Amino acid sequence: MNVKNTQLENILNEERDLQTRGSLHWWHWLIIFLSVLLTLGAWYFSKKQVEEKALIQFERQSEHIVDLVRERTSKYEDALWGGVAAIRSQSYGMDYQEWQRFSETLRIDERYPGINGIGVIYHVLPENLEEYLAQERKLRPDYKIYPEHNQNEYLPITYIEPVNINAKAVGLDMAHEQNRYSAALKARDTGKAQITGPITLVQDSEKTPGFLFYAPFYSEGFYDTVEDRQSNFLGLVYAPFITKKLMAGVLEKEKRQVALKITDEGTALYDENIKNDPMHDENPMFKKMVSIDLYGRTWVLDIQTKKSFRMANENNQPRVILLSGAVIDALIFFIFFLLAKSNKRALSFANKMTGEYKDQLKNIKKAEKEILRSNMELEKFAYLASHDLQEPLRMVSSFTEIFKEEYSDKFDEQATFYMNHIMEASNRMQALVRDLLEYSKVQETDIEFKEIK
Repeated sequence: MNVKNTQLENILNEERDLQTRGSLHWWHWLIIFLSVLLTLGAWYFSKKQVEEKALIQFERQSEHIVDLVRERTSKYEDALWGGVAAIRSQSYGMDYQEWQRFSETLRIDERYPGINGIGVIYHVLPENLEEYLAQERKLRPDYKIYPEHNQNEYLPITYIEPVNINAKAVGLDMAHEQNRYSAALKARDTGKAQITGPITLVQDSEKTPGFLFYAPFYSEGFYDTVEDRQSNFLGLVYAPFITKKLMAGVLEKEKRQVALKITDEGTALYDENIKNDPMHDENPMFKKMVSIDLYGRTWVLDIQTKKSFRMANENNQPRVILLSGAVIDALIFFIFFLLAKSNKRALSFANKMTGEYKDQLKNIKKAEKEILRSNMELEKFAYLASHDLQEPLRMVSSFTEIFKEEYSDKFDEQATFYMNHIMEASNRMQALVRDLLEYSKVQETDIEFKEIK
């Protein structure tokens, strides 16, 4: 019975363990948490790599735009100084036809994309105005200076090539408008190339923003002081720029994945960030502002990515990693969930089997009591039966012995045979009773009648 109780206690302990395992264990949640953490870490690392790669590309394209603007304006400056050198090479000055020949050698359409032309602005004092007009009207009778202004000097556009697209600019006086005039005076006083603030070119029918690029020339080369430059100033070689045309020729918008906006003191010179552009990105991946000092002006370049940049740098790797990790995490959770369900089913089955086993134990215990009761009754019966059987047998055996001793001399041979046969049968019967007691393991002296509970 003690062995059976121990087994039952073990079963109950196992049942309590099953109840603990019926739900997710703490280490299940730890594994799931670590798996989620690993997924998020891999996703974040991959995302940062993609973003860094895209940022490097954006920075490269931005630097390329800035370099192109600097490079092209430097190239245009070289063309202006080439015009200054051509004028200085003519000791008697340069007339309209000679300027045409010079501009043809420049091949500005091929070598200087984005430029609107190249021309000469002469410095004319009021006392020299009539002589200047007479000289220019020899080849161009309709040449005139316009518009009127209150300055005490004139800076008219004398020559401009190609003249067919710049005809409206011929004779325009730079002194009539502040941006044009102040940049011209700054070029005169510094001896350096200068650009104007934002203006609208008279030859631009669309009236889009533009600017002028000046390079001064003097009567005798270059001078060290402002006073010398002012007193020997002859004029300017200049180039007009329609900014939109300049950017189209310089930056090739279609080949770029970033949009550009250029402002000068808050005034937009050029702007690609327009909402109706199909490549405009309302929420650009990257944007930056770069200020560059450019020939006396500060241009602010607002650069931001376009949709084409987003499409070119769209990388699904972080999302794939995140999705794959989420699927794996879900599978791990599902597996643990199934294990928990299996444990619950095992617990239910164990409870059922434990109940049945308890019932069986009760039945066994009851059967043991019944067997014990039956055994006790059998022992009692065996004892009583052997006692009751032995008593008459002893009497038969004793009386037979007495009868044989007293009357054996009177027996004939047949009687003696019967008497011996009776004694032998009595002895065998006694042996059988003793064997029955031995088989039942009942001894006459130690039989104990126990009360059955």
